[in-house]
Amino acid sequence: MGAEVVAPPSVVKADINYYLEIADGGTDTIYPGTAKDKLRPGNLVPMDITDLRECSEEFTLDTHGFQFVPHKSAESNFTDDATIKRVVYPEAAELLKSVTGATRVHPFSHLVRRQRWETAVEAAKNAEPTEIIPIMTPSLLCHVDQSYDGAQQVLDQNFPAEEAARFRKTRWAITNIWRPIGSPALRDQLGVCDARSCDEGDLRKVFAVLPGSGAGSRVSRGKGFEVFNVAHNEKHKWYYASRMTPDETLMIKCYDSKLDGTARRTPHTAFQTKFDVGPPRQSIEDPE
Repeated sequence: MGAEVVAPPSVVKADINYYLEIADGGTDTIYPGTAKDKLRPGNLVPMDITDLRECSEEFTLDTHGFQFVPHKSAESNFTDDATIKRVVYPEAAELLKSVTGATRVHPFSHLVRRQRWETAVEAAKNAEPTEIIPIMTPSLLCHVDQSYDGAQQVLDQNFPAEEAARFRKTRWAITNIWRPIGSPALRDQLGVCDARSCDEGDLRKVFAVLPGSGAGSRVSRGKGFEVFNVAHNEKHKWYYASRMTPDETLMIKCYDSKLDGTARRTPHTAFQTKFDVGPPRQSIEDPE
């Protein structure tokens, strides 16, 4: 018999893994995927997380920095990269156009996560600090995928210089489309922070050095990019969509060039509660 699924309350309490300040042992340079990164200490703070399914408010990308959007994908396995690029990328682009009114969408990568965070941590404990741990898990760290400067770096890494320059003359953004795959998400669910409740002063610049890019290079274009980790602030308002299914998506604003008060970025993280049950959460995220 499988584990009993108990409906969580409308507000759950969970530890959010916030940024550990450098003075307390934190860092401003990370090496994603390495054993050292899997074991990096954080600042665990219990926070209330509200089920947006229980809210009357309509959450939107431009106001809150995230948006819940039902959508059925034509793909069901998500095991072949070529198929994902052929099937999922175009449908994700059309979905984002329909939600935002964007005239052009360019999917540039994806991540499929299928294993438990604890599995990666145990592997990291028995590895050298610089060893890559090839176990894709939910990210239990409060972050934004790119900083403002990091978004510019990602733009330059994905487009020729002249085309990137044209983008900078218009409004452009980076949005992550996240969905469970295979089965509903019953553990390690995805929390999002209302962009309006996160002050600019809560954001910490951290440089992510990509695998194979050398020991600690912080300046070479194409070697990595800058992200935001997020320091705790009691004003943060956290939300999630309980028991999301593969026919539902959560759109997350990572960057927006618009400066008129529109939400520009949304901290997010997986979180764990006593209501978590079942096998490892499986999900795909597709930034564009």
